Amino acid sequence: MNLEIEFKRLLTVTLGSFLAVFGLTFFIVPNELVSGGLTGYAILTRYGLSLIDVDISLSILVAMVNIPVMVLGFIGVSRKFVYYSMYSIVLQVVLIGLLENVEPIFANDLFAGSIIGGLIVGVGAAITLKAGASLGGLDIVSQFFALRYNISVGYVSIVANGAILVLAFLLFDPNIALYTLLMFVVINMVVDRVHTAYKRVRLEIVTGSGDEVKQELISHYIRGITLMDGVGAYTGSKRTVLLMVTQSHEVYDVQKTILTIDPDAFISMSPVRLLAGKFNKVVIK
Repeated sequence: MNLEIEFKRLLTVTLGSFLAVFGLTFFIVPNELVSGGLTGYAILTRYGLSLIDVDISLSILVAMVNIPVMVLGFIGVSRKFVYYSMYSIVLQVVLIGLLENVEPIFANDLFAGSIIGGLIVGVGAAITLKAGASLGGLDIVSQFFALRYNISVGYVSIVANGAILVLAFLLFDPNIALYTLLMFVVINMVVDRVHTAYKRVRLEIVTGSGDEVKQELISHYIRGITLMDGVGAYTGSKRTVLLMVTQSHEVYDVQKTILTIDPDAFISMSPVRLLAGKFNKVVIK
């Protein structure tokens, strides 16, 4: 295990979780907007309970709705993905509990709340996904249904968040629902811009352990690899250059695999805008 890579991943998940909670507690909740995912259902549940004079902390409700999802993730998705997502959820619950009653920013300003809150939450969600984890909730549910029933990840998310919008129209002022929709659009645009779950990345790896690296990558990933012989310009030593295209959420693990075999390997990455030919798209691990 490469501790440096795992530490960076943990740090990224921590930052993403903090940003998501910051956007939620300072911009979204104070303006009575309904966030997406299971946090949105927790907000709706809290509103429903308030109608019968039952007041439960949002942090407790977020924890409660995520418990069955964690179980679902362990059963049908990936334990590593769930471990990091679980860490994110616990961190969110603690932060929401600490920040739930803070003085909001742009209170009673639906436009600012939806735009700025959506931007901050979107960045938090995107960098967490980029680290190979998630903010929990629907991301895990989507992965489960994609694996079990061959349903599009995006389709599950659209249906679940669409239900939140319908409930927002029925329960709240139409303006709240419309600005909630605007917030959803902003979040999705930011996530798509910063990170898309199946975005492709081209890796170029220069190593003195070409055969070992190739064998390890082939045994762990469903990816084609092209090998070329190379020579170091300064040292004159022989090197192997490996070219492969992978998905962005796999990059952390691929990098860890390579550096475990050759800590001195040189790795460069660049986004792939267009791809023709067979490419295996796999769910987040």
